[in-house]
Amino acid sequence: MGKKILIPYLSAGLGHMILAQAIAHFVHRMRPDWDVRLMDAARDLDDELLRRTFVDLWKVFLGMPPFVSAALFALERLAPRVARALNRRSFRTAVPKAAAFLAEYEPDLVMSTHWACTHLFSMARGEKTFPLYYIYGELGETYSVINCGADLYFTLSQRIDDGLARIGIDAAHIRRIAMIVDPHMVKSDVPRDVLRRGLGIPEDNLVVVLSLGGEGIGHTLPFIDAFARHTAGASLVVLTGRNSALLRALQQRTWGGAKSASGGAKSASGGAKSASGGAVFALGYQEDISGIIGAADVLAGKCGTGYAMMAMAMGVPLIVTHLGAPNERGNMLYVVENGFGWYCPRPHLFAERVSVIGKERAACRESAGTPAAQESAPAAKAPSNGAEIIAEAIVDALT
Repeated sequence: MGKKILIPYLSAGLGHMILAQAIAHFVHRMRPDWDVRLMDAARDLDDELLRRTFVDLWKVFLGMPPFVSAALFALERLAPRVARALNRRSFRTAVPKAAAFLAEYEPDLVMSTHWACTHLFSMARGEKTFPLYYIYGELGETYSVINCGADLYFTLSQRIDDGLARIGIDAAHIRRIAMIVDPHMVKSDVPRDVLRRGLGIPEDNLVVVLSLGGEGIGHTLPFIDAFARHTAGASLVVLTGRNSALLRALQQRTWGGAKSASGGAKSASGGAKSASGGAVFALGYQEDISGIIGAADVLAGKCGTGYAMMAMAMGVPLIVTHLGAPNERGNMLYVVENGFGWYCPRPHLFAERVSVIGKERAACRESAGTPAAQESAPAAKAPSNGAEIIAEAIVDALT
């Protein structure tokens, strides 16, 4: 008889959903007869308090000035008991709903990709004995709320292992895995040159994909202006996420207006080229970015874990331009310290880095997927997929 696997996440950006999809992919491949159910917990449980606290508030965090969000994150460490108490109050309406769902669905295992979902189902399961697993999708920062009642914590770095130990999680409940990436996000059956033509990109151009996450939040236009004015032989594909205002702003700018083009995606798109600089193409929210990523020579933008892991898995250099929230600083440090990319928080630094890569493009391609051999294009060996390791652990636990 097939087993039932529940994979809850929250739509606080795209990263948690991508982790859930990647794990579900490998479980399905190993056990096609099993019922694997993905759950957007706030939406599917129809809980307003859960949504306001962990989805809407996160968007507010991303839009805050960095010094403000850093101060708020610091309060969590200065007063962890208060943070945990406030956290538990946020579940008071969702726990009964989650308990009712568990009674009806009767999962054999719950595999959470968001710490709040782990807290929720830990409280809701009561006397039920199903395993509760959690993947902590950060590379460098830990917080007291991450001690969320899981039976097994999957982690992505030694720094996270050490951090979890400091907040009281027994090493026996921690398992390190490789980076996680959804195969559908990075693999395309379409040849690379066809992908580039579909986006309207000249054949010989260096392609940089700039993403500010699913919400498209960040101080973006100065970086794009610097790219357009100071790079040559390069194309910048800007993924604006759900930020329709940013998409419209990019479509209205011409950076000299020498040329316009359209992007190759279902959403609205537009492109322009300055008289002396690089071409810029803007694309709105994309459910499937595999074709866009497949055309990229370099990734750039916000340092969410999912995006960073995608770059590492593909052996594509990552230029970190934005830290969406204080927890992403740990991701940035991991990327830089391990030779996967650079931190360029100023527009001129971003444009200079792209120019250096463009000038040494052959070296960049040769070193992609190997330890950094040249200063212009660091890249470490692409790891195996941690989602497959988690899927194996799920199957082993239930067979």
